[in-house]
Amino acid sequence: MAQDNASPIDALWSNAFFGDLKGDSDMEAEEDDPSDPEGFTQEALNAKQVVLCLSKSIVSLVSPVDGKPLFGCTGTVVNHVGSETWILTSATLVRKPDTDHDAYKADEVKIEVLLHDKRTINGCISMCNLHYNIAVVAVEIQFDLPMVALNDLPECYSLLGRPVIAVARDSKSRALLVRQGNMIRKRSKLDCSELLLCTCPVNKIFIGGLVVDFERRIIGITFFGKDTTHIVPTEIMARCVKHFKEFRTLKQPCVCIRGHALHSLELSNLEILCLKFPNLSCGVGVVVDQISGISSANFGGIEAGDIICSIDGVVLYSVAQLTAILLDTVVAMKSQKATILQAVIQRPRDNTKFIAMLNIWENGSVEYGNSFCNRWPLL
Repeated sequence: MAQDNASPIDALWSNAFFGDLKGDSDMEAEEDDPSDPEGFTQEALNAKQVVLCLSKSIVSLVSPVDGKPLFGCTGTVVNHVGSETWILTSATLVRKPDTDHDAYKADEVKIEVLLHDKRTINGCISMCNLHYNIAVVAVEIQFDLPMVALNDLPECYSLLGRPVIAVARDSKSRALLVRQGNMIRKRSKLDCSELLLCTCPVNKIFIGGLVVDFERRIIGITFFGKDTTHIVPTEIMARCVKHFKEFRTLKQPCVCIRGHALHSLELSNLEILCLKFPNLSCGVGVVVDQISGISSANFGGIEAGDIICSIDGVVLYSVAQLTAILLDTVVAMKSQKATILQAVIQRPRDNTKFIAMLNIWENGSVEYGNSFCNRWPLL
């Protein structure tokens, strides 16, 4: 694909941000990359079909501050609301340097949205959540940009490794960039316990872009990792967008439990648990790593090391699934101050099983939220 002459902002941003990244804007390098689906295998052809179906919905985003490039990444059109088109991306786009929980406000940063047809339109930050590391960029309504549906994955989807595709759009050439890899059943080393992992060899351009499988299911959006690619799951993204559409804010459940999916344990540790609880051999459950000491009485006696097997009868396979249930709960509460969920708990420490009553309420305190908020590494 031929490249257009770079505009001053393209050149400034590319040199400042991507100058030291191999292959970020080098189309010749893209053609030589074995993860780029340029072959004639059936898998390569299938990958192209998946990507081309998404093409018009994938955009490149640039966030200059005071005329200087802050960050650039990829975004996806997810809704048309009133007079606006919403583009979902990573909150890294507007995160302030050297901070964990601070981002530029809409009036402090301009967003340039670079489209597939070479157009550049202006956007602004409409929603930003640093806990889940997602943001919504709003632009004037663009009906020629189709929206992508964010549907929940099958409940046990995360148990199986499968081939996937990471998608981005290059800011300079406006070309689609694609990386192939596989989902892996490992625990992320980052602070966010909901994250999934894949082996797609991405660079920073892919941040905020989609990861999809060959059945065209959206797995989530990309966050950069050195050894593996981290994915914010679609269950989380969908609910954050839904909350913002309905309430113009994100209703955060005030249950500070951190954990990880049972099936992400090392095999030796998983064997020990399954010998005690044979019903766990299929990978069901979320292992509790940490509980906030601020309001531990609201957790129904749950302790670190316990396994949450189900919530209100729904069997748990991932932390993202647990978080999705909690996010749905605070929406259903409406005018209620709190509600109670019933969790089935198995405790390996003494081989017991019990029912825990979880008190759920909406977290309206910024200070409380930050005390147990995810912290994303600086890039």
